[in-house]
Amino acid sequence: MSGSSLAHIGGGLAAHARGRTLAAAFNALSCDDALPESGALFVVGKELQAGGDQAGSWIGWAATAGRALIVVPPFDRLPCDLPARWEARRTESLAGGETTLGALLARERRHEIRGQLLPLERTAGQVVTAGWRKHPAAGLVVITALPVWSLTALDHGGVCSDWLTDLLGQAGEAPESVANDHEALPGPAERVPTRDEWTLLLHLCTGPFADEKAALNALSRSTIHTLPAECATAAMGGLTELRFAELGCLTPSGERALLDGPYAAYARALWRRA
Repeated sequence: MSGSSLAHIGGGLAAHARGRTLAAAFNALSCDDALPESGALFVVGKELQAGGDQAGSWIGWAATAGRALIVVPPFDRLPCDLPARWEARRTESLAGGETTLGALLARERRHEIRGQLLPLERTAGQVVTAGWRKHPAAGLVVITALPVWSLTALDHGGVCSDWLTDLLGQAGEAPESVANDHEALPGPAERVPTRDEWTLLLHLCTGPFADEKAALNALSRSTIHTLPAECATAAMGGLTELRFAELGCLTPSGERALLDGPYAAYARALWRRA
């Protein structure tokens, strides 16, 4: 992340010693009043949990593609409804992690994340990092129990960069070259899924469902994906025509489309959760 920084620090974290350590580890810049146009924004969990205008502005900022709001410890011992219901539970530190950074910071971690979020990383069954986004092409809200401001991170700048780059890769719209690559997506039709159809494809990863009605009813209650009822019905018809869905479930072609498409990492995370 040399050159212009992809990471910024907001709220009270910017003036805290932890923020200075995080800035050095992630090549991050402090925010003034204006939030960055894109990239990652690190904020403290307690400040998001407090709610108010600032917390709302952070969630609103993260709704735009290319932006990742990364919420880090410390946390309050209370549930939070931004962006969906979640809480940070105290836990004993456990060795290991699905990412190199997670493994490096495992012994210093004091929380696990629970609630209506998408698990992005686990350690021994505990959710270490969780995410939420309004639809596949939106930005990403990340809640992590990893103390990424640890002094340990200072000695592993490359690992920090890789961890952040992976999250930012899930926080933007599909690259145009990928979204328009018809040969990369199996199926009889000559078109690729629309944005609504991608959303429904990802929702179907959380199944199986008994039929189309059950899948659409589950979508209407979902805290992970949002799609108006009429758009969801139309998208289901489109996926059926593409032979990516049948009777409310993914077909093998639909699964391959996800794995070969721009939201493969997101789809795998949903399959792990299901």
